[in-house]
Amino acid sequence: MEKKLGFGCMRLPMNGGEVDYTEFNKMIDYYMNQGFNYFDTAHGYLGGKSEIAIRECLAKRYSRESYILTNKLTLPYFKSQEEIKDFFERQLEWCGVEYFDYYLMHAQDRNTYPHFQNTNAYQECLKLKKDR
Repeated sequence: MEKKLGFGCMRLPMNGGEVDYTEFNKMIDYYMNQGFNYFDTAHGYLGGKSEIAIRECLAKRYSRESYILTNKLTLPYFKSQEEIKDFFERQLEWCGVEYFDYYLMHAQDRNTYPHFQNTNAYQECLKLKKDR
């Protein structure tokens, strides 16, 4: 039976303003040992520290095929269509992976949705998927 539970990385154990990698490693190991493998992050989580923690504690310690990783395109991090690809590539680098299993359009509402439309974010992200 497939187990379905996601590990959200919006809030992680902290120590002196930094992610406590020792504790996060323990959490990841326990989670993976229980048969779970889905992780979720976004650049805004912990001011970008979540993505770096994913790289240091997950990507460097587990084979890429052993987990599912979701990241997100969030409004404050792109002003134009041209900025989306560069931001996406930096997110891959920050997370230490070559691909995301899922890439979400994050935190949309009636105020932010027009920005996603006006910058062709949906089309640009589909193009990024095809290019991978």
